[in-house]
Amino acid sequence: MTVNQITPQNAFDILKNQKNSILIDVRTFEEINFVGAVDAMQFENRMLFLPWQLLPQMQLNTNFNTELLTQIDTSQELFFICRSGGRSNQSAELALKIGYKKCHNIINGFEGDLDNQFQRGKINGWKASNLPWRQS
Repeated sequence: MTVNQITPQNAFDILKNQKNSILIDVRTFEEINFVGAVDAMQFENRMLFLPWQLLPQMQLNTNFNTELLTQIDTSQELFFICRSGGRSNQSAELALKIGYKKCHNIINGFEGDLDNQFQRGKINGWKASNLPWRQS
């Protein structure tokens, strides 16, 4: 079983229409506070913030498995997102290994690739797709 790679738009459409789905943002809380996050109101706030890595050294979150299993039923369809798609893919692969059956990695993540000015959020990813998001 492999992680399904899905575009931000397709993920958003499924999240809006599939009540057994949930978005899992695996970025650090600091990233989310600084850069912004998906606005999940259009899919009934079915969203979990669960960091894959922790600052300051960006070490793996050793509680990731436990927190995922205690907060989300293994029958749910999971959509993982991070900054640009790497950590979310790793966390989706782990979710498959611990018993989740439907795991998707959102291609290019929340901010996407760097542009010519070394900035994210303009070429691809959730923000560049003009999907709902908010900043604190």
